[in-house]
Amino acid sequence: MFRGPLIELFMLLFSGSVTESQVVSVVLSIFSVLVIIFVVFPIHECAHGLMAKILGDDTAERQGRLTLNPFAHIDVMGAVMMMLFRIGWAKPTPVDIRRCNKVKPRTALALTSLAGPLANILLSYIMIIAYKLVLMNLTTTTGAYIALGLYYTAQINVYLAVFNLVPIAPFDGFNILASFLPGRAVYFMQKNQQVIYWVFFALLMFGVLSVPFGLACNGIMWLLDKASFFLG
Repeated sequence: MFRGPLIELFMLLFSGSVTESQVVSVVLSIFSVLVIIFVVFPIHECAHGLMAKILGDDTAERQGRLTLNPFAHIDVMGAVMMMLFRIGWAKPTPVDIRRCNKVKPRTALALTSLAGPLANILLSYIMIIAYKLVLMNLTTTTGAYIALGLYYTAQINVYLAVFNLVPIAPFDGFNILASFLPGRAVYFMQKNQQVIYWVFFALLMFGVLSVPFGLACNGIMWLLDKASFFLG
């Protein structure tokens, strides 16, 4: 979970023996993380800005963030962490809730925050459809690897969506939850933000959250698979 493709590649290069399956695993790992950095993150961040634009705020557009150009969204440290530990981030999209004048501020906060994870899930759905189409026309080993890459990236995409929906700062889930909570509860969470975050991170590192994360991700993947029933 926390071993990124660069670490996997390093371990492979210095291992005593290398099998074909190990090489394929590392290649798929590198491929999926590059897709996340150059495709998934930009779509996620652009979705935040697009929703804000729809609601009346053009801040992201004015700052050049309403684009799928990955270089407008890449955070160098976040990309490096993604390659090393598979936990990374992009530059946060600037959103001015006060300018989202088409809905109430709390509604705008929830909608702009939810847009990113939903975009990830939609992208996962598209990748599952592509995966099934490749399988239907599978004739070569290369095609099998492409299918694996598509499915693997869809899984990670769903995981990132679920991860971003965790209801603590600085994740999108916190803003979604904050739009429904009373002011005192939001203030308490903001005041104790660092403590809550490090407790969460510790639970994550020790695998305590593996089961609920796994159940959520598997559940979404199951739903996306069923939603693509027309491809078998």
